[in-house]
Amino acid sequence: MNLLIAEDETRLLENLSHMPWDKHAIEMVGTACNGTEALIQIKQKQPDILLMDIQMPEMDGLTLAREVTREHPHIKIIILSGHDNFKYAQAAIELGVYKYLLKPAGESLILQSVRDAAQCIHAEFIERSNRVMLQEQWTHYLPILHQHFYKNLVHGHYRLEEIEHYRKSLKLEMDLHSSYALIIIDVDEHASRIAEGSLDSNKLIHLIRELLSDSDYYLCKDENGSTIVIGKIPGKEDVRQELFGIHTTMEKLLRNIKQCLDISVSAGISGDAGRLHELHPLYVQAKKALQNRAVYGGGIAIPYHEPHQIDGMLHTHHAHDDKQLEMALETADEELAIHIITNMWEASKSNSASYESIMEQMLYITGVLALFIRKRGWSIQEVTGTDFAYLYNLQSLTIPDRMYDVLRSAVKSIVSYSHCHDRKVTHKTVEAILELLETKVEQEFTLHTLADRFYVNASYLSRLFKQETGMSFTSYVLERKMERAKAALMNGARVYDAASMIGYRDISYFTKMFRRYWGVTPGSIKK
Repeated sequence: MNLLIAEDETRLLENLSHMPWDKHAIEMVGTACNGTEALIQIKQKQPDILLMDIQMPEMDGLTLAREVTREHPHIKIIILSGHDNFKYAQAAIELGVYKYLLKPAGESLILQSVRDAAQCIHAEFIERSNRVMLQEQWTHYLPILHQHFYKNLVHGHYRLEEIEHYRKSLKLEMDLHSSYALIIIDVDEHASRIAEGSLDSNKLIHLIRELLSDSDYYLCKDENGSTIVIGKIPGKEDVRQELFGIHTTMEKLLRNIKQCLDISVSAGISGDAGRLHELHPLYVQAKKALQNRAVYGGGIAIPYHEPHQIDGMLHTHHAHDDKQLEMALETADEELAIHIITNMWEASKSNSASYESIMEQMLYITGVLALFIRKRGWSIQEVTGTDFAYLYNLQSLTIPDRMYDVLRSAVKSIVSYSHCHDRKVTHKTVEAILELLETKVEQEFTLHTLADRFYVNASYLSRLFKQETGMSFTSYVLERKMERAKAALMNGARVYDAASMIGYRDISYFTKMFRRYWGVTPGSIKK
């Protein structure tokens, strides 16, 4: 700490100057014989502590103290006074003087007083530094706290009085009495583009904030990386008209994002408006509206509408598409399989289609594909490759064209895989049984006759067969017979011959079993 001494008594000034200040980390930077000189020294040397007499020529100590506290409030003043008059001490205290010592004060008392002043300055500096640091941290984290507040707000985590508390403490200008709409903005094909490193989600939200320069919009990110926008409704008379203004703003925003980042972005807009404590239902509406880009495609702002009542069963123009698709995959007919997939997909996109109905059809088709793969003992992930991530998480597919592309790609992968692989059977007994069933398909085998033939008990053979093939013995035999019959019919065989070659003598019974398995009659296959 730097010390300046102001004293008009030469001998006392000499004594004070030669005190062991350096041993106490105090550096004496100057001396003055009067108040006027002291002021000049203070401006030049910028001391931390001023040790001075109260009676000096040209400018007395109290006047000097008044000047110092006004111009240099950080300096700690210690007065050495030969007057014990209470008025002097009172005036010094009112001026903020650190200590008032009476002459003749001992060296130890003066040293201790200066040391105490130095410690006080150090403590104040630390406190001031911490306060500045906290203010900087608060300023840095304030936007993060804002986003956290907005996110909890739209999820309905706050009561009205809590909203008011956070609004004030976070210095937000949101109006409790105004109405707000909810918008969710998301990148189409979000998962694939982020995986490719083509877009930083923070970059998008910064751009949206820049484009929505109006202070009536409040932004945050949800857990999926989408951008939530809380938009203030300016008027109170016609909410629908004001919401239409929100729609127009969002359409312009999406166009600007497309121009700036060259990406397709969609927005879901709530169908109603509400106050700050009523935002959660609007958030749900906006999410449902955004989901409908699966119906309309991406790149648009979609308002929420109440869903129509639809039957629980999804009807298509083709009652047995799943069996026909399985037949096409079984024969590795890629063209036919894709044709069937196309028909099934287009059937779900009617005028009254909704996100739920399209996702139901998507689940239905992927279920057929997954079942076909698993029935052959293959790994779904191994067969479908890069498409597995989408099949595993269908909600990552946000627009119809991408959904259809994934289905087509999965079909091609299955057909390609089936050309190179078959059921993986490792047990020699089961391997021998499968070979027997293939070469003697016209004969009637039961689990018990085969158990006797291979010298094992039937219960063990039943479990072993299912473990190796992924299906029961009865189901496997029926599948192989039906597949063999279907292949024969598709190659031009007569119904009677197809039935005979797999061991069916009763044509009507064969027709019944064939229709139950494939969903169509043998005659329709032949045609």
